[in-house]
Amino acid sequence: MVRSLSARLRQVIAGVPRGKVITYGGVAAAAGVPGAARLTVRALRAHEGLPWHRVVAAGGRIALDGLEGQEQRRRLAIEGVRFRGGRVRMDLHLWSPPPHRTGAARSPDRPSLKGGKEAVRAPGRHRPRAGP
Repeated sequence: MVRSLSARLRQVIAGVPRGKVITYGGVAAAAGVPGAARLTVRALRAHEGLPWHRVVAAGGRIALDGLEGQEQRRRLAIEGVRFRGGRVRMDLHLWSPPPHRTGAARSPDRPSLKGGKEAVRAPGRHRPRAGP
């Protein structure tokens, strides 16, 4: 079953444990779209109920301004997140989810490349050894 990109982003954000943080780019990469940090921002704006305060900018920076930024820092501090200056201590609190998997199964007519009798080899490569 293929889930929408928005659903994958939400799933990653929802999975961030208490006392941990992930970057906007980290969410996108874990959802299978590395380099698309702005999509994470859109997903956070569009859906309530997510632990939005656990998503920070690169290097642990709180990217929100004013009262929203203060609220994010307060919520993180309540969860035990420690800061150095204005940044989250990423060495202590960065959460890395398992890598995104598309879930695409190997087609039955597409042989495995891991070896064995069904392995496919490129023409002109892997010449058989001369026999005894």
